[in-house]
Amino acid sequence: MARKKSPPVAAAPNGTNVGHIIIGQDVGLAYAERGDGPPVVFIPHWTFTKEAFTYQLNALSGRYRVICYDPRSQGESSFSHEGNDYLTHAHDLASLLETIGAVRPVLVGWGTGALTAWNYVRLKGPQAIAGMVAIDMPPQPLSTHDSDWREGTLDEVAAIHTLFLRDTRGLETYLRRTIETTMVERALADDELTGMLSYSLRTSPLVAAQLFANAMFADLTNAAVATARAVPTLFFLASARAPAAIETIERLMPEARYVTFGGRMMFWEHHAAFNHVLSEFIEEQMLAAANAPAANRIATPETL
Repeated sequence: MARKKSPPVAAAPNGTNVGHIIIGQDVGLAYAERGDGPPVVFIPHWTFTKEAFTYQLNALSGRYRVICYDPRSQGESSFSHEGNDYLTHAHDLASLLETIGAVRPVLVGWGTGALTAWNYVRLKGPQAIAGMVAIDMPPQPLSTHDSDWREGTLDEVAAIHTLFLRDTRGLETYLRRTIETTMVERALADDELTGMLSYSLRTSPLVAAQLFANAMFADLTNAAVATARAVPTLFFLASARAPAAIETIERLMPEARYVTFGGRMMFWEHHAAFNHVLSEFIEEQMLAAANAPAANRIATPETL
């Protein structure tokens, strides 16, 4: 996509650089980065924003170049009538990384952010990334088989889309219920819940419905399998959803690692444990890459 010249990056008081880039069709992406070293890019879940990764931005920037951003139509990024799908999000991510000079990052996709990451691999090939981390998201979110790792039954998914994603009130009701019942395990303080809702509700119900439907009908199994075969891959799994997820990972992606704890926002609620596991994974895969032979199994985008 064609890009316009971006405004200069500003330094926030805590040392975090914040800025916008302008990509095709005048869409502006808001991002934040901090630290030096290998780039680690955090991609937020459906309707959520870069603020979800505050604990990672602060704690991991002593060792890595930590980057997080708001996808189009979410958070501080500009609203777009078009491109509210996870393939376009992958194109947007490619533009962001090229513009800020982040080469071969470790991609950390939370929820639907993992769909963006797998789509990025489809576009660029797994050789374009150093590692893949998926936080509690199946590569095929919707299935009619009860034993599959999935986001819900067909009836449940249909009910969410038709009953809640019609207006702001319905979206807030659904988000509130989801945050309190699946995202975290402890009771949230009022200001914590209000903060999460305020960030998510920057996404319009129209966009939320578009993204939700696109996610539910996605099937990125081939990309996920090819990625796990080609680069180090780690899944963080919420405890309540782990059994079906583990069966799927061990069957389709035996090369991948996985760890289970907390809810779907374990990286926020249990951030110290999450950051420790993630750092160990990155350090181990960097060491392995340094000692690997020149010839490696590399899939091309056309095969995914």
